[in-house]
Amino acid sequence: MQDKKMKIVFLSYLHGFGGAEKQNIMLANAMVNKGHDVTLVSIYADNICYNLDKRIKYIFMPDRMGGPMRLFSRYIGIINVLRDIKPDITVNFWFQSAYMTAIMKKSITGKVIYSERGDPGDKEYNGLLGLIRKITLPRIDGFIFQSNGAKNFFDKQVQMRSVVIPNPVFIKKKDFPKVKKRRKAIVTIGRLHPQKNQELLIDSFTKISEKFPEYVLEIYGDGELKETLEQKISVLNMTDKILLKGTSKRVHDFLYDASLFVLSSDYEGLPNTLIEAMALGVPCISTDCKPGGARDIIRTGINGVIVPCGNQECLSKAMEQLLSNVDLRDKLGNEATKIIDKLNPNNIYNSWENYFVSIMHTHL
Repeated sequence: MQDKKMKIVFLSYLHGFGGAEKQNIMLANAMVNKGHDVTLVSIYADNICYNLDKRIKYIFMPDRMGGPMRLFSRYIGIINVLRDIKPDITVNFWFQSAYMTAIMKKSITGKVIYSERGDPGDKEYNGLLGLIRKITLPRIDGFIFQSNGAKNFFDKQVQMRSVVIPNPVFIKKKDFPKVKKRRKAIVTIGRLHPQKNQELLIDSFTKISEKFPEYVLEIYGDGELKETLEQKISVLNMTDKILLKGTSKRVHDFLYDASLFVLSSDYEGLPNTLIEAMALGVPCISTDCKPGGARDIIRTGINGVIVPCGNQECLSKAMEQLLSNVDLRDKLGNEATKIIDKLNPNNIYNSWENYFVSIMHTHL
């Protein structure tokens, strides 16, 4: 329940069709719909690929300096923007802006919230960034995690100031008719990036391809590994079976009647593509990617299948099992659609708003 109109600033890094970018923009839209004063600030990157409500003030803050002065110039830029806005709450979807705002005066930032969107145990935190995190976390007012695994990574002091709020799902059953006959296609969606480990999926599919010659693997997404994956597919002589499809705003149209959706990531916050595939009723297989978001929503054998990260043999066996058993696929897909009710956007965004209100009433 809304106490009063809040002035909310989202500090972001909007660089394309990413899951964090989508959730950031959808959340900003939801908060302005609830009557709050919302500003969205993108640092360094200016690539909005999702619809942004026209009532939201959008600010792009390009880098003014390069080299060793780049971070300092971002810090000064954020201070100047926040001083002008005077927010009640500053929400960070990116740790760099989170630690910068954490060391600013509260009179500039208002309450500071950090929403962890990835794996807090990632190796990038082993060095200087880990030290910065240890120093600045005590100055952050609140934390929003996507999974219990991410929350439980931190100490009790952080957990006491945190809440777990999963991503919402916007798919409605009426928008996609029940599939009578599924395409002989296995689909995955994600940036072509080492995190997503599409090489694991390519190897796993290649291993079973001769047994299921009518099936193709469709990989939707773009990124730095495009040429590497193209070469790998060519070396495997699978260019007619493994297709790099690029990005598409109509990806749900290609996903909803697929035979399988497979997520092969090594780590994820809470995988939006997995949630959306489940909502569409597509039978899903996911790696047990850190820090445990997939495990929070999939119960193996009930509404999907979880396999160990990086394990080609287990992934191949899971794909083979589901492709060989139509009844099991149908059962998993039908059960998976229940996620639509569990992750209803109204419920999710009410949770965000309620948490914002609670943070406004607490003292660090």
